[in-house]
Amino acid sequence: MDRRTFLSVLSSGLLAVARGADAQRGGKVYRIGVLFSLPAPLAMPRFIEGLRELGWIEGHDFTVESRFTGEAPERADRAAHELVAQKVDVILTSGTGNAVAAMRATAEIPIVMMASGYPVEVGLVGSYARPGGNVTGNSIYAGTELFGKHVEILKTLLPRLRRLAVLWGWLPPATYIGEGELALDELKRAANTLDVGLRVWETRRVEDVESALKAISTDRADALYVSGSPVNRRTAAKIVEFARKERLPTMTDVRPLFEAGILMTYSANPETLARQAAGFVDRILRGARPADLPIERPSKLELLINLKTAKALGLTIPSAVLARAEQVIE
Repeated sequence: MDRRTFLSVLSSGLLAVARGADAQRGGKVYRIGVLFSLPAPLAMPRFIEGLRELGWIEGHDFTVESRFTGEAPERADRAAHELVAQKVDVILTSGTGNAVAAMRATAEIPIVMMASGYPVEVGLVGSYARPGGNVTGNSIYAGTELFGKHVEILKTLLPRLRRLAVLWGWLPPATYIGEGELALDELKRAANTLDVGLRVWETRRVEDVESALKAISTDRADALYVSGSPVNRRTAAKIVEFARKERLPTMTDVRPLFEAGILMTYSANPETLARQAAGFVDRILRGARPADLPIERPSKLELLINLKTAKALGLTIPSAVLARAEQVIE
């Protein structure tokens, strides 16, 4: 077979596959509802790309309808009902509270969690192996002891660590369902085991962050932990500037705060989570039931270190910590 004939056969085959896929979908353009607290500039492009790699083209095979709750999580229920009223075919959520709001709004529309914390513990799914309802997707905390490991890494970085200040920005509806308490208990257990005292400030509003930083400046903390809430993200520049001024090493559980200048994060890769979420949506749109799709848990957590921030703090990162790092920013 010559090259021209081969290319002709290949093109015909690909066209047949595409037409077959269109026929299977009945020519329908699916609507994907997105319910996030904040836009996800790392994750959403990877999600769209993941769908494209699975044969779905935005604008041709699917469209996206987005709702963001921002720093007012009480908007989640209203936003979820809006997506249901739009008759979306699947709802993509980030954050356990948003998944709970979506589940309250519908028992029929499939819900895929791009990122959630403890979906079994808060009643979103029956089990990790068999969710059993209309919700499935990723859990980024379950079985990882993530928050405890944050304290362990800080203790390895700072053997002298005795006092850890915490900006804890978990907000309703997550706090209504107990997820914030689960994570904070894990943090407290690790701190107690490592003989580290915790001082926790709840940051539900921007004003809470400002008052907490004033208090921390006189509290003689050795390090600062910053949870990845919308409020903490909004005030990231202020928190980073404060930490550098006070020479406080910082740790967070989310990439956006790390990218804003926090010293370290130990977390799941958001682009990996997005790609996995695309796989869930693909299977559901092709006929799979969420009830039968096991929850995905991180196979790998990644430690990222910002050496530029370390230099600004006058801090030398021990080789034991550097050896664990997946990525180091010079």
